[in-house]
Amino acid sequence: MTRASSSVPGPPRRARRGLVLSLAMTFVFVVTACSSDSEGTAAQSATPAGSSSSSDSASATASSSPSPDQSSSEGTPIRVTVGGTVLTGRLFDNASARDLIEKLPVTVEFSDHLNMEKTGPLPEELSTEGMPEGEDPSPRDIGYYAPGGDLAFYYGDVGYHDGILRIGRFDGDMDAIAEQEDGFTARVEPAD
Repeated sequence: MTRASSSVPGPPRRARRGLVLSLAMTFVFVVTACSSDSEGTAAQSATPAGSSSSSDSASATASSSPSPDQSSSEGTPIRVTVGGTVLTGRLFDNASARDLIEKLPVTVEFSDHLNMEKTGPLPEELSTEGMPEGEDPSPRDIGYYAPGGDLAFYYGDVGYHDGILRIGRFDGDMDAIAEQEDGFTARVEPAD
């Protein structure tokens, strides 16, 4: 049996090296371009609200509830007292937060949910007019869970849920709340 030659003449060895080098450089260029774009996106999303452009500020003001990284100097200041610890925060300018402000001061009994949030029923339901169907709160957010009429303090990442409405944010850490056992009470009142 005769063997047919399947070898097709190809480019000389030097030309193949050039081709491999070209492909490698193209790959490095594409990877570098992609990684610098994602780094730019991450850096942009981490930019504080106070340093954003005027068009960014206008769109943030137009939304029903501010972004989690909103400056803590915006909104109505509140004080949350848990035992002997006083925490400060701000309530946003939205329907549910404005309604809560009118009902302050309130004392609420809280329970823990999945080591991510503390919730407790408010004495009266809050308005949800113009509010979104649901939201994805961040740790340190103050929320209203509309289906249950509960005030919520988020110290973990609960993810998006229908019925969650972000109404405010704590100014600093919330360890005093996160460490509480079920059945603790907190007094929420305007800060003077």
